[in-house]
Amino acid sequence: MPASKPNDFFKEKRSFTEIKQELFGKYFESWCAGCAGKLKDNSISSVLMLDLHAGEDQAEVLLPENNNTFYLKSIIKRPALNERLQVCMYDKSRSALEQAIETLAAHHNYNELANPPVIPTDAESKTQLAEQLNNGTTSLIFFDPFESVYASQVLLQAVTTGRSDLFMLLRPEKITKAVASKKVSQVIGELFTDQLPDISYYCRKEKSKEKRQKYILDQFIGLLKTKGLVTQLFKINLPDVEQPDHYLLFASQDGGTYRNFKETILPYSTYRQDGVPLFIANEFPQPQLTLFEQKPDYSLPDLIERLTSRAGNYKFKSVDAIYEMDGLGTNYTRDNYVAAFEQLRKAGKIELLNSKTMQTIRVVTPASIVKYRL
Repeated sequence: MPASKPNDFFKEKRSFTEIKQELFGKYFESWCAGCAGKLKDNSISSVLMLDLHAGEDQAEVLLPENNNTFYLKSIIKRPALNERLQVCMYDKSRSALEQAIETLAAHHNYNELANPPVIPTDAESKTQLAEQLNNGTTSLIFFDPFESVYASQVLLQAVTTGRSDLFMLLRPEKITKAVASKKVSQVIGELFTDQLPDISYYCRKEKSKEKRQKYILDQFIGLLKTKGLVTQLFKINLPDVEQPDHYLLFASQDGGTYRNFKETILPYSTYRQDGVPLFIANEFPQPQLTLFEQKPDYSLPDLIERLTSRAGNYKFKSVDAIYEMDGLGTNYTRDNYVAAFEQLRKAGKIELLNSKTMQTIRVVTPASIVKYRL
């Protein structure tokens, strides 16, 4: 299948705030839609959104649409969500936070918010916010958890309670500074616990800055997985540069929320020739001379083999249901599953059935029922 053309947004260097507005802004819309549905069917009763980087970076020019105004349109058009959503805004720079709040309050739709933003700048307000997270309130957190001690504290609490969706925009240099320095903060120590000696040893021996960052990031992702979170990493690099300028890491216990994130990011990703996304913003030159060809982590042939070996789990399930069960934590998309089952159909290994009539069909759709012939 032909790969879609990547979005041009990352064809030039983007600041932290620009990336936040572009990617988190789009994801926040889909997250609000999902929460509105859950509020309607009473599967949740309250919602919390924490923005721990609410201010503009000092070196940046104010964006045409302010960093935070996208919140307003996503919230106020959903009355039930507007009534039950509490927005919390924080920034380690007090002046940047005050400017962000002032700009947001001047927006013509601001007075339509049912609940004005909470600003957790003192111990009492931070304790109240912690209690909300401890109570299991459904929440979405935007932050760089390695930016400040408070951000790390929120991360530790969020992974402990397990009801938060984590949208983490990471700056590589801050990861190393926070986790691999000679004296890490107490909260980082509590978060990484048994991993810290291995991280410290590796970073002392490894001279490559890029390899140290990747090792720490891999350890962090492994930690999140042990907490029951499904993760998706998106590498934001400049054109023709392999080393990421930023990492975008998403983590959630909810499969639907996770898939919404993945589908939000897909337009920005480069693709393999077989249509499997790489979840990297730009292509970069590959080494021409290697002793062994590096096997890709995800490919269409591997997906076909995977689906064949798991026939016992997926017989008489729809393509879409199989994607939802099997695709968590992978690069594979719904379209990849459609393409894989089409090849299995042509090979005579499966039969496709109409989901309503259960009659044999020849065109694969997400609703098609898969009948294995193995």
